[in-house]
Amino acid sequence: MSKDRTRREFIKEACVNTFLGGMFLSQIPLPLDPLPDDIKTGLKPKNTKTLQSLVVDVKSKSEIIKGMTPDISLVKRMMSSGITSLTGTDNPKDAWKSLFHEDERIGIKINGLGADILAGNYQICWAIVDALKSIGVKENNIIIWDQYQHFFLSSGFKINRSFKGVRAYTTDGGGGKEALDSGSSYREYDSGYGAVKISKILTEEVDSMINLGLLKDHGLAGVSIALKNISHGVISHPDNFHDNSCDPFIAAINSIPVIKDKIKLHICNGIVGLYEGGPMPKKRHTWSNNGIILSRDPVALDTIGMDIIEEKRKKKELRSLFDRPNLPKHIETASKYGLGVSDLNLINHKIMII
Repeated sequence: MSKDRTRREFIKEACVNTFLGGMFLSQIPLPLDPLPDDIKTGLKPKNTKTLQSLVVDVKSKSEIIKGMTPDISLVKRMMSSGITSLTGTDNPKDAWKSLFHEDERIGIKINGLGADILAGNYQICWAIVDALKSIGVKENNIIIWDQYQHFFLSSGFKINRSFKGVRAYTTDGGGGKEALDSGSSYREYDSGYGAVKISKILTEEVDSMINLGLLKDHGLAGVSIALKNISHGVISHPDNFHDNSCDPFIAAINSIPVIKDKIKLHICNGIVGLYEGGPMPKKRHTWSNNGIILSRDPVALDTIGMDIIEEKRKKKELRSLFDRPNLPKHIETASKYGLGVSDLNLINHKIMII
């Protein structure tokens, strides 16, 4: 990639010149992007350029992983600092109350693929659980979940489907890929590129969601952070949507109302990052990033996460994410779908060091 070309120009050119399903991507109609707040307040489109999406990037001065496991007390402090900064509140309890109600059934969707090496899901989830309990959410109304039980267990969780304590289980119920249909909705939802069945955990068992992704390189989509954890982590046949660097499928699936409308918070477990060889990590391609990233905008979060991975690749003298066949162009497409902001000029990247 020429030094004179920006990553935005590169992605735009790639999207225009990529052929998919008998048409160029530039010919695929994208949904209109009315901003709900603008409709309510009567703001004109030109004023939306002054709005910014906030991404809070909490970094630890010390190593989060002590010995073999992340320091839970440090993780809790980082989460408290991040959530108060993100919501503009004075204390963590008010911050969580601004996002969730005590009577809600709340799901925490993790990414367990490679989480045995990319540690921290377990500690971040329990920090979230403690915070939700502090505002009155009942333990049994909290579900920590993922797609595949095998990877879920590697994050350190134990299956609990009982009426006591925090529930923890997966869509496949331990049956693997072939069992995803039985754990998914009877109804098929239109993605715009084919019908999909969505995990019953999302459609029937929770009222709202927290999306907890990882900070990692991906061999098909370029990166897998917030958006891909949802698009390919909540449906029954994710392999059907891997062509063309998973684009525009990641954006299209994230746009399905029953998915989009339930997610109130996106968090990236950036304690350990993966800069090469994803989605299944090898330790030699990981680094201690010592961070947790929070946002209500998954596109902005992915944009910042992608740039963090890109910078690490540069230090390792690897070719750019934008100079590989598996371009992370789904982030730009998600912006066009109205899912968030990918323009760095419109993202407030707030770094906090604790």
